[in-house]
Amino acid sequence: MFTIKLNLPSGKTTRLEELNNRDYLCILKFCQNGDLEGLNGFFEKLYFTSDLNIFDRFYILLSVRKMFVDSKLTFVGKDEVDISYGIDTILSKLTDNYVETQETLVEAGIEVDVGIPCGLFFEGVDELYQSTIMSIRFNDTCIDFLELSIEEKNKILDRLPTAVFLSLQSYIKRLSDTLFDITLIEENKQFEISEVKINIIGNGVLQFLSSIFAYDLVFFYEAFYYYNHFVTKGSGDFFDMSFNETRLLLKLHSERIDKENKEIKRQQRLI
Repeated sequence: MFTIKLNLPSGKTTRLEELNNRDYLCILKFCQNGDLEGLNGFFEKLYFTSDLNIFDRFYILLSVRKMFVDSKLTFVGKDEVDISYGIDTILSKLTDNYVETQETLVEAGIEVDVGIPCGLFFEGVDELYQSTIMSIRFNDTCIDFLELSIEEKNKILDRLPTAVFLSLQSYIKRLSDTLFDITLIEENKQFEISEVKINIIGNGVLQFLSSIFAYDLVFFYEAFYYYNHFVTKGSGDFFDMSFNETRLLLKLHSERIDKENKEIKRQQRLI
């Protein structure tokens, strides 16, 4: 499988596997059904490890969208004019606004190391707590929270005193209030484009990603039909390719047909 090395805002590196049409179709179906939980689970399966924080996850999926679907976002502005916005600009904003923050909360003899949440979708406050805790120390025992299963995390959370949760709430509120409001797309009054601003600590990130990965399923299946019917005559590998590659080949095919038709018309004029 082809992969691309990617440097993340946190300083970590990862390798991205190419998003093929088979997996992109699954993403489209999750988006079509408004299923953020399912979409997040699918992204987890494709691209994430447990130690990646929300900044890195956001950056990875924006990069996937840029490289394997389309490098630009298109908005309909004033007088139905299409306005394009480069994903590279948003990637730069994530890098420029990245803040590494980690604290140790101490309550009732329990030390809880917390940091930027290592997650992307939070169905409830417990999931937000789980993704914010990095490790827990009590007496001579140290627990790496990132390596635990969801069930194991829940068992530990059930045993923590209320004071720990109050400290966690305060820490998450500080993150949300002071660090992680980011304007992804500036307002453009000339073309009546509204500002797009999200708070990194929240499901707004996944909602935004869902909106930019979404693509009309009818158009997707039309691309599948035209590619198989006209480009490869039914013997192609549509689902093993990326959507970018498919569109490129369809474009080249269309240009070749146009060129051939023009040549036929030219020959007819000479007769």
